[in-house]
Amino acid sequence: MVPSASDAWETALDDLRDTLPERTVQNWLDPIAPLSLQTDEGAPTLRLQVPTPFGIQYLRSRFNQEINQAVTQAVGEPTEVEYKVAPEDERPDEIVADPDSSEQPESPSDSAPPATGRSTPSSDASVSNPEGDTSPPRPASDARGPAASPDQSPSPASSRSTSSEGPSRPHPSPVADEAEADVAGEAAPTPEELASIERSGAGSADERSALYEKAQEHLRPEYTFDEFIEGDGNRLARSAAYAVAQEPGSTNYNPLLVYGGVGLGKTHLAQAVANYAIEHNTAEDVLYVSSDRFTSQFVQSVRENRIAAFSSYYRQANLLIVDDVQFFGEKEKTQEEFFHIFNDLHQNGKQIFLCADRAPSKIPGIEERLLSRFQWGLSADIQRPDLETRIAILQRKAARQDIEVKPKVLELIAQRIDSNVRQLEGALTRLTALVQLEEGTLDLDTARRYLREHTDEEATVLDAAEIIEQVADYFRLSEDDLLSRSRKQAVAQARQIAMYLCRELTEESYSHIGTRFGGRDHSTVIHAYRKIDEELESDTGLREDVSSLESRLRNQSLSSPL
Repeated sequence: MVPSASDAWETALDDLRDTLPERTVQNWLDPIAPLSLQTDEGAPTLRLQVPTPFGIQYLRSRFNQEINQAVTQAVGEPTEVEYKVAPEDERPDEIVADPDSSEQPESPSDSAPPATGRSTPSSDASVSNPEGDTSPPRPASDARGPAASPDQSPSPASSRSTSSEGPSRPHPSPVADEAEADVAGEAAPTPEELASIERSGAGSADERSALYEKAQEHLRPEYTFDEFIEGDGNRLARSAAYAVAQEPGSTNYNPLLVYGGVGLGKTHLAQAVANYAIEHNTAEDVLYVSSDRFTSQFVQSVRENRIAAFSSYYRQANLLIVDDVQFFGEKEKTQEEFFHIFNDLHQNGKQIFLCADRAPSKIPGIEERLLSRFQWGLSADIQRPDLETRIAILQRKAARQDIEVKPKVLELIAQRIDSNVRQLEGALTRLTALVQLEEGTLDLDTARRYLREHTDEEATVLDAAEIIEQVADYFRLSEDDLLSRSRKQAVAQARQIAMYLCRELTEESYSHIGTRFGGRDHSTVIHAYRKIDEELESDTGLREDVSSLESRLRNQSLSSPL
């Protein structure tokens, strides 16, 4: 039995609430009114009424696939969705512009359509939304505000004041609510500016090629698979990355997410994939970018009215590599944009390679729908290198720099520094530089003396205050939380981990550590230490957390010159 239009839309809306952020549903989908469900000719067509022309353009560009799938599932057979613009007297004041008008007419008589070969629909025209139509909308206004119709001047709510008091924003729209800036200090665009910037074209080929040229500049030629030392702790990640570099998009590792602590080789591996694909031409367009650069580019594209070029730039990549994706946490608009780019690339068989400093499930502030996509393919961790691997890394470093170092010296360095490849290589560079400056000999005794005096060896014994600060930051808690009497599971476990690390990485007694944690008894610290020590044997997630924190703390105690 075919449902009614209202029943079909209500069922589809319930499904969409499970896949889209609640605020998106409230702002863009709840205002939609179902009109009719036509089933007399061909495939069923659900007609929906949308408050504004801009709303139609936004829905078609951002949620076309999700809406079509939800409606088809609700009706029970492939169904087209057709949008109808609400009558003009029922539209909100914020956006009254024609969706296909990219410029504000210079005068009321200037009503000719833009030179795009597309007609301008009237306010009561229906806009078809066939399955698979993902063409981007034209902007609803220019930077000065929404375009006025020939017989209507802009209303106060839809115009920007040019007085010294600044722009008037009496009626915030859903668009403004959705456009919070992801970079601290960036002001959110006004409703009129957002109406102007919504996907106005793909950007020229010259613009996109220039962006690719800039992205390629971030690759370091020495980061190759030949220079990456394989060991037990990184063998899976290295093998999977090499397979991806040879045949991007053709393996089961899509996406491939490599995670591990600081300085263990994630960036080296990511750039090795990019360098290999470029050198051997296994992918036509290779794009390597850090999450921070991606966010900055996105914010800049909003400010410069170039969201379309930004989106086109990333969607045409055959191999997209994003480093440090954990920094997408809490950046809602950046995550939403990346979600759509990810979907487009994955559905078209393009390869995605991601790096993070922890397992996907441990990344805070990532939306569930994006997190689930991170886990679609293969997640491979990189663990701290064992002694043999560390020695091999130092041997490769010495050979690359044409430095003669005795095996016993390399072994000493590898024994003293065991948590971070950057620290390991940095210690060798610093040691040889110091020896050369004093014209000394790099023997074992000299190495011991220099490691003790110049690598600040004793700085590896940290202060409890530093550990508390790092643990609180890692688990997104405050230091007061760790020192409080709260028995919440997340707080209690973080506190026990902090106590464990204080005992492991400082010379303080159990009693002194208890004093640091709000005057607790030494028996509490002993219990916390033993509990974490026992659970490390069987709890992989806990082991990853402790390892990441140790890497952070050791990295802080011994800065690398690289």
